[in-house]
Amino acid sequence: MDSANFRSLYPISRRKGIYLFEEGKKFLNFSSNDYLNIGTNQALTKEFLTFLLEKELYGEALFSSSSSRLLSGNSAAFTRLEKTLAKWYKKEAALLFNSGYQANMGIISGLMQKGDAVFSDKLNHNSIVAGMLHAESKFYRYKHLDYNHLEDLLKKYRSLHKKALLVTESVFSMDGDKADLSALITLKEKYACIILLDEAHGVGVYGKNACGLCTEDETILPKIDIVMSAMGKALGSHGAFCTANAEIIQTLINKAPTFIFSTAQAPIQILWSEFILTRHFDFLLSQQQKLHRLMQACGLSSHIVPHIVGESKDCVNMSAYLKEQGFYVLPVRPPTVPQHTARLRLSFCADMQKEHVDALFRAIHSFPNKENMQCNANG
Repeated sequence: MDSANFRSLYPISRRKGIYLFEEGKKFLNFSSNDYLNIGTNQALTKEFLTFLLEKELYGEALFSSSSSRLLSGNSAAFTRLEKTLAKWYKKEAALLFNSGYQANMGIISGLMQKGDAVFSDKLNHNSIVAGMLHAESKFYRYKHLDYNHLEDLLKKYRSLHKKALLVTESVFSMDGDKADLSALITLKEKYACIILLDEAHGVGVYGKNACGLCTEDETILPKIDIVMSAMGKALGSHGAFCTANAEIIQTLINKAPTFIFSTAQAPIQILWSEFILTRHFDFLLSQQQKLHRLMQACGLSSHIVPHIVGESKDCVNMSAYLKEQGFYVLPVRPPTVPQHTARLRLSFCADMQKEHVDALFRAIHSFPNKENMQCNANG
C-alpha cells in the first residue's frame, strides 16, 4: 500500500458540539456527519437519561438485545420506532438495520435474485457495491449522474432480466452533489423498474419534515419504492432503516442476510432514536432550518463540500497544516475516492457560525502548496 494512503486511528477523547478534543487540544470539527448537532447535544443527552430513570426503564435489558430480532431480540421499542418511521415517510412499513452499510447490503442481496439486475450510479457508496457483489443478480454501473448512459444500459439489458432495481444516493457522500430523482422516476416507469434511494446524507437536511431529497417535490416520494437512510448522521443516533410497502419489508425480514443473521441493536439505542423523532422532532426541524441559514450565508449549495487536492501525500500534508490552525479536517484518499482525487471532505453543521466557515476557507487558501487543488464550494 502507498504510505500516503495508509490509515491510522486517532485518539479522540471527546466531542462537544462543533468541537472535538484530541490529546488535550481543541479543534473545530469539519469531519463530522452530525449535521444537525443532535448527537453531541448535551442537553438532549441529559434529558434522555432523566427520561429513562423517570420511566423506570433502567431495570430492563437496555444495553444488549442478546439475540437477533427473529429470536428473542425484538423488544417493543423496535416495533414502535418502525411504525414512527413508516408514518414519517407515508409508507406501509419500515425495517431497522444495525448500520447503513448492513441496510444497503441486506436490501440489495435480499431482494435481487438470479435473473434480476441492478443499475447503479458509479459513485454510489461501497455498501451498495457490496450488496450488488453479494446478490445473485447481475449489475450494471452508469456514469455518475448520467441518466442518458443509464437509459442506454436499460435499453440494452433491461429486457434480459425479470426484475430491475435502480439504486442511487440522494446526496452523494463524497461530493455533496444530488441525484435527479425526477429523471430516475421517468426511467423507472418507462422500463418497469423499482427504485432504492439511499438518503443517508439527505435525511434531516433536505425536504419537507426533514425526510430528505425525496420530499423536496411532493410528487417524488410516492414513486420511490424503497427509501433507506442511516440514523448515525443528521439524526444523531445509530443504525439505519428502510421504508417501503409491506410486501418488500416482509421479503427483507425473510431474505436480507444482514438482518437475519445479526444480533439486534441495544434497546437503549432504539429508545434514543425514538426520543429524538417523537419528543424532539420540532428541535430537529429547527436545526434543519438553522443549517440552511448557514449554507445560504456562506454561499453553499450543499452541507458537504469536497476540496480536491489531487495526490494523497499533498492531501495528508494539507490536513496536517489545517490541524495546526485548529481545524479537524481529515484526508479522504483512494480507494475511498478515485486515484488522483484525494480530498478534504468538508462537513458543515447547524451550530457552526459563518465566521467558523470563513476562517476555515482562509486557512485552506493560505496553505503554501496550492497546485492542482480545487474547492467546489458550490457543491
